[in-house]
Amino acid sequence: MSDCRRTDERLAPYTDGSLPAAERADVERHLDACPPCHRVAATEQGGRTLLRERAGQLKGEPLPPGLRSRCEAMARRHADRGRTPAWRAGLIPAVVAALLIVIGGGAVLSVATHRSDTVLAAQLTADHMKCFRTFAHPGAQAVDSHEVEENLEHQYGWDVHIPPSSPAEGVELIGVRRCLYADGSIPHVMYRVHGEDVSLYMLEGVQRAPAEVATLGHHSRIWSHGATTYVMVSSAPASEFARAAQYVMQEAH
Repeated sequence: MSDCRRTDERLAPYTDGSLPAAERADVERHLDACPPCHRVAATEQGGRTLLRERAGQLKGEPLPPGLRSRCEAMARRHADRGRTPAWRAGLIPAVVAALLIVIGGGAVLSVATHRSDTVLAAQLTADHMKCFRTFAHPGAQAVDSHEVEENLEHQYGWDVHIPPSSPAEGVELIGVRRCLYADGSIPHVMYRVHGEDVSLYMLEGVQRAPAEVATLGHHSRIWSHGATTYVMVSSAPASEFARAAQYVMQEAH
């Protein structure tokens, strides 16, 4: 495994402050010598900053019954075992605390995202906002879906079908990223629909019931086909989002 890939796989716990000292020093040595990885690390840290900026909105987000208490219980268990940074152990009595733990926190994230559509949507919406803010320029040109598929297979071994641009539907494919989700990483396909940012996430080996969720001012549509769950995220008006979602749902399979 290359130094860049090994560093990439440790960036989440690195920015979280949960890496052992020796591993943290190893990551920092690589970041000092590798500008591209240093930029990626800065982006990951920016995601945490974005969550804090959105804390006011997170406080008002509804959570499924019992989720907050489960998050707090799991966080206390991991803090007792020394696995959770000290700032997370002192939970404040607000919904934002549970969501921040879930969105940013290791094993708690893995359990909660598999159980709750709201938490899944919140996590991916935060990633959607971070990636478009950092990586997508307003004048980004459409890219070829076949080239994107080849790059994903070459770089990560992912054999996935990427819905192409559709001028008729106002859908432009502008890029794809590898983003963190729960226990691993997933393809994050980035579109613009009539000028609005739209994300498509592909969760292989995961099956969920169809759902629509509103969180952080964005719409999320969740559906599964075979052994893959798809999640679309956008702040586009409901009518435009529904039309784009219908096109992507038809093309993604």
